Amino acid sequence: MAKEFGTAPSTAQGNVVIADERGISPADQRYYSDLVTRLEADNDHVAYLIDAYGTAAARGVGLSPDGKAINLVVAEVGDVGSTRAQTSTDAIRETLTRTPPPAGTTVSFTGVAPTLSDLFTAIDRSLLLITAVSVVLITALLLITYRSLGAALVPLLTIGLSLGIARPIVSLLGEHRVIPVSNFSIAIMTAMVLGAATDYAIFAVAGFHEARRAGAPADQAAVRATARVARIVVASALTIAVASGAMIFCKAGIFVTAGLPTTASIAVTCLVALTVPPALLRVLGARGWVEPRASRERRWRRTGAWVMRRAAPLSAAALVILIAAAAMLPTMVIGFDENRMQLRATDSRTGYDTVLRHWGVNEAAPEFLLVRADHDMRDTNDLAALEAVAIGVSNLDEVAYVRSITRPEGKPIPESAVGYQTRLVADGLGTAHKQILQASPQLKALAAGVSALDSGASDAAARVPALVDGTHRVVGLATGVLDTLTAAQRALATATDGTVGVPQAVTTLRTAVGALTVAADAVRTAQQQRASSTAGLTTVFGPLMRPAAPDCSITPGCIAARQAFAQLDGATGGAASAAIRAATATDVLPAGTTDRAATALSQADDALSRVQGLLTGLGGLSPDQMKAQLAELTSGVDQLATGLGRLSDGLGQVKTGTDQVVAMTAQLQQGLGTASGYLTQMSDHTSDGPGRGFYLPPQGLTSQRFVDGARLLLSPDGRTARMLVVWRVNPYSNAALRASPEIPAAARAAAQGTVLADARFDSFGLASISAQMRSQVLRDFRLFGLVAVIGVFLVLVVLLRSLVAPALMVATVVLSFAAAAGTSVLLWQHILGIDVDWSVLPISFMALVAVGADYSMLFADRIREEAAGNSTLRGVLRAFGSTGSVITTAGLVFAITMFALMSGSVINLLQIGSTIGIGLLLDIAVVRTVFVPAAMTLLGDRMWWPSRPD
Repeated sequence: MAKEFGTAPSTAQGNVVIADERGISPADQRYYSDLVTRLEADNDHVAYLIDAYGTAAARGVGLSPDGKAINLVVAEVGDVGSTRAQTSTDAIRETLTRTPPPAGTTVSFTGVAPTLSDLFTAIDRSLLLITAVSVVLITALLLITYRSLGAALVPLLTIGLSLGIARPIVSLLGEHRVIPVSNFSIAIMTAMVLGAATDYAIFAVAGFHEARRAGAPADQAAVRATARVARIVVASALTIAVASGAMIFCKAGIFVTAGLPTTASIAVTCLVALTVPPALLRVLGARGWVEPRASRERRWRRTGAWVMRRAAPLSAAALVILIAAAAMLPTMVIGFDENRMQLRATDSRTGYDTVLRHWGVNEAAPEFLLVRADHDMRDTNDLAALEAVAIGVSNLDEVAYVRSITRPEGKPIPESAVGYQTRLVADGLGTAHKQILQASPQLKALAAGVSALDSGASDAAARVPALVDGTHRVVGLATGVLDTLTAAQRALATATDGTVGVPQAVTTLRTAVGALTVAADAVRTAQQQRASSTAGLTTVFGPLMRPAAPDCSITPGCIAARQAFAQLDGATGGAASAAIRAATATDVLPAGTTDRAATALSQADDALSRVQGLLTGLGGLSPDQMKAQLAELTSGVDQLATGLGRLSDGLGQVKTGTDQVVAMTAQLQQGLGTASGYLTQMSDHTSDGPGRGFYLPPQGLTSQRFVDGARLLLSPDGRTARMLVVWRVNPYSNAALRASPEIPAAARAAAQGTVLADARFDSFGLASISAQMRSQVLRDFRLFGLVAVIGVFLVLVVLLRSLVAPALMVATVVLSFAAAAGTSVLLWQHILGIDVDWSVLPISFMALVAVGADYSMLFADRIREEAAGNSTLRGVLRAFGSTGSVITTAGLVFAITMFALMSGSVINLLQIGSTIGIGLLLDIAVVRTVFVPAAMTLLGDRMWWPSRPD
């Protein structure tokens, strides 16, 4: 994954969990940003970050559902469980310490790598306590056994020197990477050295005591003891070295790191046991500080005789006990819950608790599913296939949800549902339906307008011929006018010798007309004045000159006036009346003459004005030029007639089309309503559930939300996608381990029939690594167990020069281990409810096979020695008596050493210590005390086949 996403390689993943029970506040966000900046700058310890919360599009990935916690994924520099990863964990926690959170906010560093780091730290701290408890218990048991401080000092000093030399040597070899070393290997190595050094020293003290009881001086007793136990010590050390060294064939890191350090430390212990106890026995024995107590050999011989007389039933009973205890072994559930192995509260456990409280599942230990394709998956079809894969994986019972580019928050993006898209289309169609419905009156009005326009165009087209004819007539008249103007110009040119043009002549005529108009106005004024005067005469003298009116005869004034005028007219001889008649009856001009003259002059002036305007409008153009323009006008009118005809035809077609649009729009409106209703109903059934489907439109691929999410969940080239599979079950549980191989299988099955059918699907994470480790542990266990058994068998064959006895010894050791393992399963799994850790049985097997073989070697070698020149049965009885106390003491001391592991704060150490301790107790109480002597009694001399006892 690191290569595809352009990050530094790392298998050590952790999670910084920030929690605020009041809800994530702006202060918490600022703290988070500051912490991310600091971690990104620490390239020596941080490989990369998956900053989901800091990415707006993927914020839901990093924020808890209740909005009160943030999860920041941190990939450490180093491989999970390595010393380098341990250093990175410590450095990251130091950064957290130097960056205090806001008040009320808690911060934890949890996850797989921090959990192992806390586990190893707990083992380191437990070692001091385990060592101290072991020394105290061993000292107490030795003092009880020997009742001598000097005798107790021999094993204690041997243990101290062995540990004091072995641990620095192993640490030095590990520091220079000569051999792999881990915190766990130091714990196992310490326990093995404590037990082996104690056994070897007890063997030497027992040999010294036996020689002293035989009367040998202290110095000679020390020599005899060394000679007697040296080959046993060497053979035992070789056996342990073979059993632990067989782990080099393993691939699981814990075995590789436990095997060679144990082998090296046992080699040191062997050298110390061959040199220090003899020297101490010689020095302390010379001072009488290691003198033996009274021998209890007879008591052991009586026990041996009782067992040998009942060899068959006791061997059968012992087998029943061992097999019954071993019968619980098949029910064992191998535990990989390293978090549960910690008895005390640690930072990682606190972080896990915080995650469970706010997420409801263990968000800090997801399984990563990688989808590798041969093409860029940033398109709709591939995203739909990725969604199908996510659905297929999330359908597993053990999976809570899957986070991917198509569902960053663990559930499908609402916008990606087919129902969502159909809802958008339905809404759009519904809107269009409403708009068309609302626009129907306007559409009908448009149709009516088009009809009216078509009718108008038809009328216009029908009237165009008349317009054309009129235009031609107007142009003809205009042409005549222009011809007249041309003639006038020629006449004026001839009359004036070209000195006066038409414009000048028109101007002169207008001036003359103006003068005539003034004269006519004067005449009309004078005529009006004369008419007024004449009207006055008629008013005064008219009644006098006409016949008298009927009422005049009764009016004195009228009679007097008529008489006076008659006298005047008589006196003048009728001249007065004649003059008055002439004045009122005679006009200078005919009536209306002056008015008609004024009107004519006005019309003439208007005509000349228009002529003058026409001449001005010509803009200096000649009549010929005007004729050319009139010809163009005629041509344009003809073209207009043609265009109007075409327009009329086109508008007729538009009307037909508009009528069809109106009819089809009504159908479209009905269809849109039906389609909108159908898609809305479809959306209701496809927005969620199995029918939701997946569709992301192309424009969605360029949205900022998708681009930001792709940075976290898609490789830069788009060919690799990663999904976070969050477990519904405990990711450390066997349910998760069993389901982990099903994740890529479910993904492949879901991808069938899609564009990702040929893609590669791989998963990794805590569960898959644990599942792979479980398989690897079982393979390694079978491998190194077989190698160890064969190695121990060969060492015993060389030591005992037999095939049957070594086979019996190895079989009893294996059966003893099986019984111890079964008892441990009963105790831890069925009674206490804690699965037996995966490391317990391999380490216990190594210890029990190696140490059990020690006791077998001591017992069998002493039988062969005692049987020389005697029967095998006699040798069994004497060896039982002479080694019973030694083997019991050594076994008890080693068992106490192993039980001392239970003083630690790590459950797997408790389980290892209890399993080995139970095995040693079974070995002492059942195997070495009952089954082996009984079985050897039944075999007799046959146990030395193919050789015979010396």
